[in-house]
Amino acid sequence: MRHTVIASAVRVPWHSHHGGYDRLLDYLPEVERIISPRGVTGQKIAAAAPHWLRRRCPLPFYPAEHFATDVRVLARRGPAHVLYGDEQFWFSRHRPGPSAVTYHQPPAHLARFMPATNWRRLSAHASQIITLAPDQRAFFADHLPEERVHLIPHGIDVAAFTPAGVPEATRPLVLTVGWWLRDWDVLDTVHDRLHRRHGNNIELVVVTRQGSQRTWHPAVRVLEGISELALIQLYRRAAAVLLPLTDATANNALLEALACGTPVVATDTGGISYYTGDSLAALLTPPGDASGTAEAVETLLGELGTAAHATRRATARERAELFAWPRIADQVRSVYRLLKDER
Repeated sequence: MRHTVIASAVRVPWHSHHGGYDRLLDYLPEVERIISPRGVTGQKIAAAAPHWLRRRCPLPFYPAEHFATDVRVLARRGPAHVLYGDEQFWFSRHRPGPSAVTYHQPPAHLARFMPATNWRRLSAHASQIITLAPDQRAFFADHLPEERVHLIPHGIDVAAFTPAGVPEATRPLVLTVGWWLRDWDVLDTVHDRLHRRHGNNIELVVVTRQGSQRTWHPAVRVLEGISELALIQLYRRAAAVLLPLTDATANNALLEALACGTPVVATDTGGISYYTGDSLAALLTPPGDASGTAEAVETLLGELGTAAHATRRATARERAELFAWPRIADQVRSVYRLLKDER
């Protein structure tokens, strides 16, 4: 049996080549990918009628490429998997055949997208829903039967993101990666405290999306648009990956850091603890707690060169391997079997 898998027309630009949820498709060779190239009919329609789209689609982010994908999917029969339901399922919900839909945004953001009545109406069109964190599952279980809502975690390419020895502790690196749902106030405060204590004896680096307009602490080195190889080398060299967050389901930077064997300091919010577990790989701090976050980073810095730090690095890698894409793909196939039964 072949499955129609719907993927975003344009890869998320801040994900590296081996990062992002659409990497799942590399481990599902039996599916048929529908990815709209630029210039297709649906995209031309969307470009010509943006007001028409806005009037008919309540989703806050719905680019022309997604409408182009929807146009193609609407004409196809058989099972389908919409990989980014937050952005792609409004029009394609009317397609013939059963659909599985994966949602990525935290419940609070989903609730702001549309009122509950709209979510109930939309969810009714999904045969199965895949969520990435436990609180998401609870959100959708309010709108359709629990047996149709599945918790299948995000994956990570553990062959691309790998450890490479223990970093030197002469000038330790504290690395932050990403931009979405980051707690910039906490990050700025922690950077300031680390710089005041360590001065030039510590390296503070932020890897973020291109075009960032915010003002950074003067001691921070900001990198935009770097290669995946450069990113992996930073992960490997970092003494700690610092991820202050306002909310989360899955987090690519978290999984990438763990796969590279780097311990993480992250905010205990949303699905973060679901991915870190109670392992030594991560130190979790309460939301908005800049002091606790700075202390957690200092704990990791103080362990550099010790057996405790080596244990954290090994544990981080072990934790990441639980989310290796082949494992996740097998869980997604179980949802595909339900689609086949429904058809």
